[in-house]
Amino acid sequence: MKNDEHKEFQARISNLFIEHDEVTRIWRRLDKNRRNKRAGTESAESPIHIFIEGKPGAGKSMTLKKYVKKNKGWTVVDEDDTETDIKPVIYMTLPIPFTYKGFYNNILKAMELPARNADVDRIKTQAFEMMKALKVEMLIIDELDYLLASTFVQRKAVMENIKDIANSADVCLVCVGTLAIEELRTLNTQHIRRYPKTVLRHFENCDDAFKAFIKNIEVQLSPPPGLLDWTQDGSVFPEFLYEVTGGLVGWIKPILREAFDIIGVMEEDFNDFNVLKNLDGDVIVEAQKNIIGEFADNDMAKILADELVSEEESTG
Repeated sequence: MKNDEHKEFQARISNLFIEHDEVTRIWRRLDKNRRNKRAGTESAESPIHIFIEGKPGAGKSMTLKKYVKKNKGWTVVDEDDTETDIKPVIYMTLPIPFTYKGFYNNILKAMELPARNADVDRIKTQAFEMMKALKVEMLIIDELDYLLASTFVQRKAVMENIKDIANSADVCLVCVGTLAIEELRTLNTQHIRRYPKTVLRHFENCDDAFKAFIKNIEVQLSPPPGLLDWTQDGSVFPEFLYEVTGGLVGWIKPILREAFDIIGVMEEDFNDFNVLKNLDGDVIVEAQKNIIGEFADNDMAKILADELVSEEESTG
């Protein structure tokens, strides 16, 4: 029979998230933008909007979802005992396929409000009004890559609508996607000036920083002593995990979770930590192929082939 210790271990696997240096750097940047907004100091030197780019699997979405959870807000009660949930930071993705009705309904859903089957202008008006009512400071728009499938005319129009949100709803905008969304940021000079870019970088080498990241995973999972000693002297696990993930932290959690699933750790009747001894290189490779696909090595090579443009080079 499974006891609390086994359930807690499963929960730690499911909730695994490591705040490495790139994550905290992004969070500090977002905090700064919100402070600038509250202080009314937006300028070319103190921008409040940002594009966050990175390779697929770099961990962008999870980093931003965790930021929303860290800033989940609070409830205020007015003199009539009416409760209002203040939501300083909200997160949405672009609808697929893109429609303006879907876009503004996704903003409503980001505030945990129901989608509406009304005309676009009414949905837009309600979205803007509710952002002000709930004191939204920051709107994160993820998966901007979906817009790249649209025509050039629609891309320009949507980017103008996104700019309108910043003006009309008075929020900081965070536009998120792969390195390809640089095409959207550079559609015109106004966007370039208004939306500085930063890149959420992956681990480019299996160095001490990556090994420290793996050690932090061990610490967070907290298995019984003697099991999963991934960073002990002589262990090749960090090098092997780096090889199958390319240092892309967004792949590490799903691959590890799949590996634990393969050896039975995530089963309802899991009750023996000794099965952790079965987590070897073959299991990790099987997990990689299950998560990324049968041609995982080729797909990973394509992802890593793009050259990152440094932030300094891209903000001139």
